[in-house]
Amino acid sequence: MVAPLKLSVVISTYNRRQVLVSQCLPAILHQDIPADQYEVIVIVDGSTDGTGAALRDLRPTCALRILEQPNSGLSRARNTGIQMARGEVVLFIDDDIVCRPDVVRRHIEAHAGAEPTVVHGAVHGAVATPASIVGNAVESWYREYNRRLAEHGAAIWPEGLFVIGNSSTPRSTLLACGGLDEDLPAMDDFEIGLRLWKMGVKFKYLPEAVACELSVKSWRSYLFNDGEAFGRSEVLLCRKHLDHRQRSRLLAGMGRASLWRRTLKRIAIQAPLSPAYLFVPAIWVCDKFCRFPFMQKAGLFLLGIARYLTQLRAAYREVGSWKDFQAEFAVRLPALLYHRVGPPKQGALPGLTVSPARFERHVRWLARHGFQGICPADWSRWLKEGTPLPKKPVLLTFDDAYEDTAEFALPILRRYGFGGAVYVVTGKVGETNLWDQPKGAGLLRLMNKEQIRFWAGQGIEFGAHSRTHRDLTKLSAGELEDEVAGSKKDLAAILDSEVDSFAYPYGFKNEAVRNVVRQHFAIALTTDEGINDIRDEPHMIRRAYVSPNDPTLGIAWIVRWGTLLYFHDWRVRIRLRTRIRRALGRSVSQTVS
Repeated sequence: MVAPLKLSVVISTYNRRQVLVSQCLPAILHQDIPADQYEVIVIVDGSTDGTGAALRDLRPTCALRILEQPNSGLSRARNTGIQMARGEVVLFIDDDIVCRPDVVRRHIEAHAGAEPTVVHGAVHGAVATPASIVGNAVESWYREYNRRLAEHGAAIWPEGLFVIGNSSTPRSTLLACGGLDEDLPAMDDFEIGLRLWKMGVKFKYLPEAVACELSVKSWRSYLFNDGEAFGRSEVLLCRKHLDHRQRSRLLAGMGRASLWRRTLKRIAIQAPLSPAYLFVPAIWVCDKFCRFPFMQKAGLFLLGIARYLTQLRAAYREVGSWKDFQAEFAVRLPALLYHRVGPPKQGALPGLTVSPARFERHVRWLARHGFQGICPADWSRWLKEGTPLPKKPVLLTFDDAYEDTAEFALPILRRYGFGGAVYVVTGKVGETNLWDQPKGAGLLRLMNKEQIRFWAGQGIEFGAHSRTHRDLTKLSAGELEDEVAGSKKDLAAILDSEVDSFAYPYGFKNEAVRNVVRQHFAIALTTDEGINDIRDEPHMIRRAYVSPNDPTLGIAWIVRWGTLLYFHDWRVRIRLRTRIRRALGRSVSQTVS
């Protein structure tokens, strides 16, 4: 009886006969293990350079299986190889990679355990490769790749870097996950790695299994062909794995970028001709003289900028329009923090009270300028599910759930069609704000259960604000769990529905507090100021505090900058200048008289 093969090497190739036959295959066909333990499968994906004929002339000692097919793309060719494989483990090798003689053996040994594992070996730039900018870029990338893998012992997901070349996986695992995504023009290796990680498959770095990549691409192909494919793939990947949008180096971050940066990017991606072409002459010169360190660095820098622009324009075309691009990746969310909205009252802290008239002016200004009030759950659904948001969303929140908020603020919100969120101290529902007494405040009534239920039915979201409004950073683990999880349970009982958002009392938090909040809530709000965008951790939502005397111009400042810091500085400067002018005016008058 013939023993089953331990490993199948799958190589997909397209018009690289010379490097495949002269360097890649000789290395993989002469490994330091018995030839009957592995096979090599080469998928000739529509090559027109005589690759198939050259392969049929080979006389290897191990099994070499060749399949010629019409050009179908790298992912489909790799999936064909998976289907053909007879080995228990599949090792992917690219047609421009040269392996050391022990690579196959080390991959087989690494799969000796019973648990399915993705094993990825080290990849370096080949020393013998002629000097080029692309070769330098590849070597630089792999240097960082190997460093990160060595530091963590494997790819760290979901931010992991994963190269499928010189990686091996049990064939049954690859079949169970459905193989590689054939709709992606690039990044199929990262996508399947992400999918395997979500399935619970373990990853292992094997630095002893060394392979070297030959630099056979031209810088033009790297810049334009690969840049186009990677840009389109980034959008497709983000749509398939919505949580990846927050980590996309290409697409995330536009929302919080400064106005001039967003403007420049918009011009670059919508221009009739790609700005990347402006860099072509300089890149050509740097490539010709890249043996000099200065030209090498300059070439890498320029190539990086041009590649980024190419990818960004490709991503934009895949999305379809600037409006859709913003809605999918660049939403900006300003959030406003109020406490009590109501008329002056005995015992109310002046610094925490905004008059109903002023609050309505704030909301009216927002509505007139196209803003729409959303709830935290809307933001959470956009992050997780891609559920569309208004063009200009804004989040209005009210901490402590004062009774006056229900009487004055919430009717104003609904009058303008705004949603919003109220954060309840669940152990004091229907009682008073005892936590404000040390600040010199009198006792004020808080919303009761009936008011909470009524306004929840009117489109207002209610979230937890702990049970007793204590400083969570000073509590024991048991007390912290009671304050956080207990408040969720209390409020869910009142609303008879799930509660997904939390506001940190006083804005105080540390890693222990955040970890507990993450376990129980989908989203959490801080008192840190700034604009929120897709990159932000859902449990660190920023809010700008609105003080009693902030005019509508201050609200305009918040929705633009996410803070009133610059606004107050500006007002102080204006007042100072006014006082100086008045003082100078009086001095001149006295001198004249």
